[in-house]
Order: sequence, then structure tokens, then C-alpha cells
Amino acid sequence: MKILMILYGKSIGGAELQFLELARELAKRHQVKLISLGGSGALQDPLPGVEVKVYHYKRKVSALWGLFRAWAGNLNHDAKAIVTTSVFGNALGLSLNFSRNARLVSMQTVSKAIRFPELDRFVLRRFDVLVAGSRDIRDFLLGHGQDPARIEVVNNWVDFSSRKITLSSAEARQKFNFGADDVILGCIGRMHPQKAQEYLIRAFRILKPLNPELRLVLVGEGQTLERMQAEAADLGDAVVFAGTIVGDDYNNILNMFDIYVQPSRFEGLPRTLLDAMHMRKPIVATAVNGNLDAIRDGDNGFLVPAEDPQALAAAIQKLLNDPALASGLADQAYEDTIANFEMVKQLRRIEQLLS
Repeated sequence: MKILMILYGKSIGGAELQFLELARELAKRHQVKLISLGGSGALQDPLPGVEVKVYHYKRKVSALWGLFRAWAGNLNHDAKAIVTTSVFGNALGLSLNFSRNARLVSMQTVSKAIRFPELDRFVLRRFDVLVAGSRDIRDFLLGHGQDPARIEVVNNWVDFSSRKITLSSAEARQKFNFGADDVILGCIGRMHPQKAQEYLIRAFRILKPLNPELRLVLVGEGQTLERMQAEAADLGDAVVFAGTIVGDDYNNILNMFDIYVQPSRFEGLPRTLLDAMHMRKPIVATAVNGNLDAIRDGDNGFLVPAEDPQALAAAIQKLLNDPALASGLADQAYEDTIANFEMVKQLRRIEQLLS
């Protein structure tokens, strides 16, 4: 079967990685063409068997021109299924299906329409299937008037087989300039208001006087980076901004963390959280959206209210005070990832929805 896939690929994040994993898996059995809108920042790993076409643009005017070029360049496609993500990807997919009869499938990865919600709502009502990455995303779609008969919940996933750790924790600490006695809190995510890293920094400020060995590592870049650096300025080198880390270094730095923290204001179902669970890291996450599909408070991690640094600090301190509790929660989190978030199982479900 010929499949046309469309994403906004200017930068890389969990949703983009997941979409590309889907493309890679589908290409094993189907003829797949991938359109990347806005650039190629997400295309950092090989996509064997996938035909890739990138449409670069930066500003609003050039975005319209880029979208037109993508439309004109693919108008004569003969795909039997069109799979999209992002508001512009959805709109382009719908326009390319005009007077054709391809099956339209949109991957929905966040329970909040950040840009152009009215346009996205209009477009999605004309899709055959909306794949919701969590129950919360399903509820969001229902609340915005989408037909429940067209919504399928397929949990976000992680390719756990690709999570190869090439350095021991001690070797990783040496590579990233941490000491053997440092206790490392970690958070991975783009610097964006959604991710709310400032509340983790404020929680760390509460914890540091009580735990001198504590260090905080923030992995990621983005629009709020300078604001986060200013927020942490008084904490000196106890807070490390590690930038974007991919490949083996991503796996190694995540494995190096002693506790993983997800302080987001809202989420779909974050892959970094699933990765941390699979690596048996004690978890503290905010009780929002898709986090609730992964973490059960007191069973496989701790949940705290969003935008509450005191609650965040208290949950982290509880893990620091009780290593046996932390280990038990981490073991249960690992078991849950194997049962609920394994990649091949989820991708096969999506493949069935394409025909």
C-alpha cells in the first residue's frame, strides 16, 4: 500500500520522534513517502525505505509559499492512506485528498490545541480516524466536537529496543562532569512554557540547602531557555543546562539520573517519561493530562499538582529519604512500560487503522 505521511519537521521532539518511528515501521511493509514541513530538524536518524521530501520555510509569508509548494508538488499522489500530525500537516493532508479517496488518519499527541484551534477542529472533522495518544487526548477531542466513532486510543509508545546504554552510570557521570557522590535530578524536554521547568528550578532551590549533594540537569533547548537560565542564576553550577542530547548520549544521560522529574503544565503522553520509567528511574510528575495514563500516585511514581514547587520538592525529598521506596516505585514503573507502551504492539494497531 502507498502511504503519504506529513509532519511539521522543523525541530525534534517526542511527537516527531514517534511519527518517524511509525514511518520507519510502515516502510518495512508498505511504500512510504514522508513530507517534512518547515525544515529537517526532526530528521536526524536514517529512515530506510522512506522517500523524504523537505519543504523549508521560516517566516509567515514563506510558510504560505512552502505549504503551497508542498501542496502543488504532491497533488498527483496516488496514496491509499494519508497520515498526518500538527495543524499544518492536517490541513495539507486534507487538501491533498480533495477529489481523491485516500484514508485520512491524524496522530493526535497533545490534549491542547496550541495554534489555530478552530482551523484544526474544522479539518479534523473531515478525517476518517483520529489516533489519540492517551485517554486524556481522546477526552479533549470529544470536548471539541469530534465524533467518538472516529477516535481510536493508541497509547504513545517508545522503541525500548533502541535504548542502548553504552556507558555505565559512573562513566556517564565522568563524561558529563558529575561526581560519584552527586545525586542528580533530571528533566528532558524542550524549553517551552508547556514544560514549566521554572517550577522544578524553584523546587530545587528549596531542596538544595537540605541536600548539598543535589544537582539538577535540564536537557533541551527552546524559546524559554534564557528565562530558565535567569531563574537558575543564583544556583550556580548546581544547575546544568545540557542543551539538546540525542542518540547514545540521550540514553546515557537519562540512565545517569537518580530521579526523573516531569513538571509540565500539560502533556500528551511524554516519551521521555516513558523512557525514564523503562530505565527504572523513580518518577515525580505533575498530575496533568497524559501523565495520568502512565503514573499512578504512590504505585509507580508520585504525582503532584502543576505549578507547585513546594509539592514538587516534598515528593522529591520523600524519594531521597527512602531509597527502598524509590526502588520499588521504579521497578513497578518498568513493568508498566513493558505491559502498556511497547512500540511494535502499538504500531501494529495503527497499521490496521490505515485500511
